[in-house]
Amino acid sequence: MKRFLTWIMPKSLYAQLLLAAALALFVAQTINAALLFKALKNRSEIEAATLVVGSVIAGNGIDVVRPSAGSNSRRRSLVHSISKQPIGGEDFPNHPELSERAAGFLGLPSTGQEAPVIAVGPISELPAELRLQVMQRPMVRRMLRQGRPPPERVLVLSIRRADGSWANILTMLRPMERGAVLSIILQTLLLYLLVLTVLAVFARRISRPLFRLKEAMVAFGDSGRALPIEEAGPSDIRDLVASYNGMQHRLDALLSEKDVMLGAIGHDLKTPLSSLRVRVESVEDDDERDQMVASIDEMSAILNDILTLARMGKSGEPVQLTDISALVETVLDDFAAQAGHLVFYPPVSPIIGNIRPMLLRRALRNLISNALRYGGNAEIHVESKGHLVEVAILDNGPGIVGTEIEAMFEPFARADASRNKMSGGTGLGLTIARAIARAHGGDVTLSNRAECGLAAKLTIVSKLP
Repeated sequence: MKRFLTWIMPKSLYAQLLLAAALALFVAQTINAALLFKALKNRSEIEAATLVVGSVIAGNGIDVVRPSAGSNSRRRSLVHSISKQPIGGEDFPNHPELSERAAGFLGLPSTGQEAPVIAVGPISELPAELRLQVMQRPMVRRMLRQGRPPPERVLVLSIRRADGSWANILTMLRPMERGAVLSIILQTLLLYLLVLTVLAVFARRISRPLFRLKEAMVAFGDSGRALPIEEAGPSDIRDLVASYNGMQHRLDALLSEKDVMLGAIGHDLKTPLSSLRVRVESVEDDDERDQMVASIDEMSAILNDILTLARMGKSGEPVQLTDISALVETVLDDFAAQAGHLVFYPPVSPIIGNIRPMLLRRALRNLISNALRYGGNAEIHVESKGHLVEVAILDNGPGIVGTEIEAMFEPFARADASRNKMSGGTGLGLTIARAIARAHGGDVTLSNRAECGLAAKLTIVSKLP
């Protein structure tokens, strides 16, 4: 049940507020409608009781069986009968309150054998003779001619006569009027329209700043940059937005400070490495010199990858409208020496998107070099899938043990069975590629191919904010 409610419940605050108000109004109007229907029912019973009691008073006694010919139309709707017992039973329950009131108006005792009895029940449960007389009343015939449903219930006043018999005076209860039902429905619709319109305006005023806050947080996560949000809405929402603006300002300052520090570290480390490289060239032993140069190059590559990964949180490269398929081809040009091991399957039509081309080129270069280094070949497929662009790099290498695939995205992680340090690389290529893809709203995934080798899939959102 809880899962079902979670499934049908609207996700946004705006929709949930309107739904809660609609449900509360529905419950309130259901209760109100029930009370109104009950009031209408009571009113019809009181009107009928007044009519029959008035007919007894106007007849100057309880021995009158039929009204005079000059009676008005409402009096002509009455039916009189004499019986040994008052009309009642399970289908005609006694109405104590109306019976007591009738006794007071007629000057009769309210309890005991002489007390009048008022009962209400369906016409269908009357004795056959009385039921026929009721259905022949002018009011019933008129309603049938007009196509209106006739009354279904009657009210019976039973009064004990001097000879011990009972005089019964019947009148039909007014049926529920269509106008009353329509009035309740119209009242409900007007109330819904009024309340929900007002609530929608105020809910929008509350939810709009929250929506802007969410957009700013998404933009900050994608680019590391976000403009301050206007403080609007209720005081609680304004305080929340103000807190976010303050946090965003502090994070922006921290990221800027980090970039300055990384730039200084990179400069301070690259300078002695360059100087050391120059000095190593003077080493006479060729093998020793080559090993020292390779170590220095590896240190420089690791330093560059670390600085690239650290700067991913706040890329300074602007978004540009770029032909993504053409970008992939320019990356393949970097591997011209291994062109025979590369196969490119371009899309049917160019795929244009707003991206950061230099970062994306770096991610593609890392994935393709991995495929060539560990698989010996690479097949590159570019495909557009709605608002996503997928670049698949397939190789025929040994693949990766399934339980170790996700661990390959950790910095400096290696799978010894298939990827070893002797193969080259810094161990940061996949980490950087995934960080770049996620900065573009996508991801990088690895999976073993059914036949052999590994499939690396890079997906990005082609239209960044």
